[in-house]
Amino acid sequence: MKTIGKTLGFLLVICFLFSFIKQEHARITFETNHKDYQDFVSLFYQYHPKATSLNLSDTFELRNNILIYSRKLAHDGWSYQAIEKGYLKHVTSYQTAKGFHVRYQQLQQIGSDAFNDMWRLQEPPQNGLEAEKTLSLLLNYLHMPTDLTGDIKQIEPVLKQFSSSLAPADPFWDQLASLVQMYYTSTNPLSYTTFSRQLHQLRYVLATQQAQWVRDHYGNTGKLNDAKALAKYLATLEETDYSLNESSRYHNKVATRTKADGNLQAIYPDQLPQTNYKVLVHFHSEFILSESGHFLLALDPCSQNLNGIINGASFNYSNQNDDLHKHLDVDPIDLYEPDFIEKTITNPQQEFKTPDLKQQADHADPIFSRNNKSLKQLTKSAVKTFKKLLDHYRGDFKTEEP
Repeated sequence: MKTIGKTLGFLLVICFLFSFIKQEHARITFETNHKDYQDFVSLFYQYHPKATSLNLSDTFELRNNILIYSRKLAHDGWSYQAIEKGYLKHVTSYQTAKGFHVRYQQLQQIGSDAFNDMWRLQEPPQNGLEAEKTLSLLLNYLHMPTDLTGDIKQIEPVLKQFSSSLAPADPFWDQLASLVQMYYTSTNPLSYTTFSRQLHQLRYVLATQQAQWVRDHYGNTGKLNDAKALAKYLATLEETDYSLNESSRYHNKVATRTKADGNLQAIYPDQLPQTNYKVLVHFHSEFILSESGHFLLALDPCSQNLNGIINGASFNYSNQNDDLHKHLDVDPIDLYEPDFIEKTITNPQQEFKTPDLKQQADHADPIFSRNNKSLKQLTKSAVKTFKKLLDHYRGDFKTEEP
């Protein structure tokens, strides 16, 4: 019995030592991994002096949570200042890990108050690599897919990562465009990378987010069509905030077939002859509308159609229609375009083509003209109709809605 007792005692000692060593190893590993974030502990107490009254166990847990989330945020790509003043300062429920987690979840929604608290304190990048780091943070928070498939369900979780308060005229879009400009101008000539492909395809997601925002805030729960909802929104802005005059040539692609008499016949997307026109907010936020008053989107949660896939809107990373616009928004199409869009446009059975400048201006062009009017004239007429709608909402006319 004595031998058994000694053996059991020895085993208990071994188990204790093993458990102690394991815990000590975990502690040392934790401290090593979080040593660069120790300063955040004292900074936290400066913002939350009442935390000094916590008991020993809660104090230990609080310290761990401060270190864990500070490290997590740094790895996400946030600066020291943003973590300190944009996150730790605003964690008010700090007794358990839940308070830290809730705040962390809130700041991952782009445009939310929690996100903006961080964003305004983020140190501006000074070069392409730093810009890429901040852009990666955004793509990760959005859960941006590597490649868009055209399935609306794929982007539903992405759209949920935008705050409902993030309007098309929000300053955030200018800041995002500046980041992309800094990144892209450091990668000239363009080369294929997964990151660049995601960044380009994000343009279609942003166009959907902004169109949905207009529908949600100005569509009167679906009672107004897209053109009326957009006009109603634009009426709240300064006239210098938007433009109705940018060319929509690239958004009026048409296919052709040869008739029995040898002449060409235009084949419009969805078999519906109509002209599409463009509205820009701060140049970045792009809205393409059909004559029938519907937003054209490659990824439309309300009504996906061929015209939207072929001629739909995409966010512009450039500030104006110049060489930079070509580098940021046009050239990347050849490398990074979603397959579902490219295959639809270049279908050998029915290839859709963009009119050139001559075809656009020719009132007798067999493909792009209608009713003896050139595409340019047709577009101008569609914009004129929209302008009347806009004037109505601006109160410039006392007439009925056109």
